[in-house]
Amino acid sequence: MKAVVARTFYWLVGGNTTVPVTLGLRNIYILPTGYGLLYLIGLGAMLIGSINYNNNLGFLLTFLLGSLGMTAMLTTYGMLYGLDLVSAAARPVFAGEPMAVDIRLAGIARPRFGIRWYIDRENRTEVDLAAGEMLRVRVYARTTHRGRFRPGRLRIAVVYPLGLFQAWARIDPNVAGLVYPRPLAGALPLAHDQTGSGQGPTLGPAGVDDFQGLSTYQPGDPPQRIHWQAYSRGRGLHTKTFADPVGQALMLDLARIRGDDTEKKLSILAFQVLRAHHHRRPFGMILGERTIPVGSGRAHRQRCLRMLALYGSS
Repeated sequence: MKAVVARTFYWLVGGNTTVPVTLGLRNIYILPTGYGLLYLIGLGAMLIGSINYNNNLGFLLTFLLGSLGMTAMLTTYGMLYGLDLVSAAARPVFAGEPMAVDIRLAGIARPRFGIRWYIDRENRTEVDLAAGEMLRVRVYARTTHRGRFRPGRLRIAVVYPLGLFQAWARIDPNVAGLVYPRPLAGALPLAHDQTGSGQGPTLGPAGVDDFQGLSTYQPGDPPQRIHWQAYSRGRGLHTKTFADPVGQALMLDLARIRGDDTEKKLSILAFQVLRAHHHRRPFGMILGERTIPVGSGRAHRQRCLRMLALYGSS
């Protein structure tokens, strides 16, 4: 019921709330905070007492505090007024990771302080904006499953300078990002190279006998492969790598993975894509009727992950 009332209110009184947008009279709202309500109640009590006892000193103090509250309200509102949100962009992530949404602002005419940006309250960003600069503000949104993801409404709020009033705007970033399947370590059955190179079986489990060295940790690497001694020495996360007794080209085929859980199988393929790219091994992919030929490089990796993210969607 509360959500319905809120949506109706924003629909009736709201102006443009989709990026690109300039914050102004139609899309900034302001209300007293809890402290602000106490402050107003105190002012009312002081005014009644001053009238009752006809106390000029009481009137003076009441009007001074009232002026202070009015100035605070206008200052709070002014922190948002005129902010110009030019564009928004979202970066792909793996399921379960927060998606970064970059908001680009046009040049700021005057400094703004204590502005809070958030899509969900657990990932709140508070920044001060300097005058005369074109800025980017990064906010994060939670993701839970793969596919095309719209982060939802962006909240821009401020209580500066005294915390008596909160002004806010409710903006649609007008952006969608890709969420890849969460990488899941798992071995695959042998598959045959589809490139016609005649290399025979090309995919198998990682080798464990021939230690080759350390490589930078990648999401999805098995915990047992992490080199904890290096981490304890402050060298960051690294993964132990071993010689892999298989050929050069890989063909990742969804149909060859056993089981009925499609999401799990896609996660295993995502892990294998990262693994093959990390070891600079050419690979291709078969998802149902769609095939990506064997290739390599960052663009090829992104293409495969994109196909995994959108598998089964129209």
